[in-house]
Amino acid sequence: MGKLWNVVHGLRPILMMILIQIMSAGMVIMYKLASEYDMSMKVLTAYRYTIASATLIPLAFFLERKNRPKLTWMVVLQAFSSAFFAGTMAQNMYAESLVLTSATFATAMFNLVPAVTFIMAILFRSLQH
Repeated sequence: MGKLWNVVHGLRPILMMILIQIMSAGMVIMYKLASEYDMSMKVLTAYRYTIASATLIPLAFFLERKNRPKLTWMVVLQAFSSAFFAGTMAQNMYAESLVLTSATFATAMFNLVPAVTFIMAILFRSLQH
């Protein structure tokens, strides 16, 4: 029984990656279905972020209450810019790309994000030196 548990424990990262891919595919299909029925993608994105905030803010408040950093204006500015550029703008562009193309094409482009990020990191690193 102990060896079986070790095998299952070793497979946890792989199983989690498969679960994330299945959930991502389900999200793409749901977004595409919503766009087929003429739902506004901006409204869908707003719903998604509202539900995420309503879920995570109480969790963060109660679980991280003791070791929270001070809330300075710089932290607020960084949080706002990160939410705007990394979250909202990217999600809205992704949702609109689903409306204009197929779910297969949008998913293929989404899978290129790590490669493009790596290339940009190499370029910016070479510019820095």
